[in-house]
Amino acid sequence: MELNESLSLIKRGLNEEVIESKHFIDQCRDRNLNISSVKEVIRNNEIVGILKQEVDLYKIWFLYEQHKDLNIIVRIIPDQRLRLVTIFPCYSERRKR
Repeated sequence: MELNESLSLIKRGLNEEVIESKHFIDQCRDRNLNISSVKEVIRNNEIVGILKQEVDLYKIWFLYEQHKDLNIIVRIIPDQRLRLVTIFPCYSERRKR
């Protein structure tokens, strides 16, 4: 899949229903993140970075708090929906280096 097509799918898919992997749900629980709040961040907050990790697997940075980003790994599955693979907050300075 070409990068432009992937970006279009990701932007559209983030505003539609996404699928959470078991690992994603476990990571939210371990990090005391509410899944519905995470989905609000995905729908409403700005994407500040995106990195292709492998075929159909992307790391996306969202503005989260004043000095933190929310990093979410997303996979485009064959039916072109998005699966949330894992999640981790980190300080914005790491992205800005």
